[in-house]
Amino acid sequence: MNIRPIDDADRPGICALDTSFETATVFDVVTTPRRIELVERPITPPLVKRYAIADAFAHWATWDVGFVAEDSKICGFAAVEYEAWHARLVLWHLYVAPQRRREGIGRALLERVEAYGKKLGARRVWLETSNVNVPGIAAYERLGYELCGVDTTEYDTLAYEAEAAVYLAKRL
Repeated sequence: MNIRPIDDADRPGICALDTSFETATVFDVVTTPRRIELVERPITPPLVKRYAIADAFAHWATWDVGFVAEDSKICGFAAVEYEAWHARLVLWHLYVAPQRRREGIGRALLERVEAYGKKLGARRVWLETSNVNVPGIAAYERLGYELCGVDTTEYDTLAYEAEAAVYLAKRL
């Protein structure tokens, strides 16, 4: 497997990635004025969620550097944006094809992202996901990312009304 910067020819391969995941649990976000806790709760039936990969290329997308993981085809994608004013690298997207998960592809992409951030002088990598993305949060935690915040008001549309934004970060 090769991890490399994306080029214009990679867009169809990136757009072909299946961004779905399935989870039999979700995190309930419990907050008080001085505490944030994610409490795992089983759900029936399991939730299947798919992120819109087209959002990665939407007119409002602000990431400026991307990486792909490939062997015979693209099997993973990461996109970042450096925010110099607080030395933070924002991980906007990280996707690995479902049939290739748990092979170290996400780890390899994040290692490349983190090396890139260090080169720029970033002090941390920061990301947002949803409280229903229990598999993703667990993977980020295994790779050294920690809960640094939540927003229970961000997803106030009908499609996401039962979700909360979860923020994770890793010091570089």
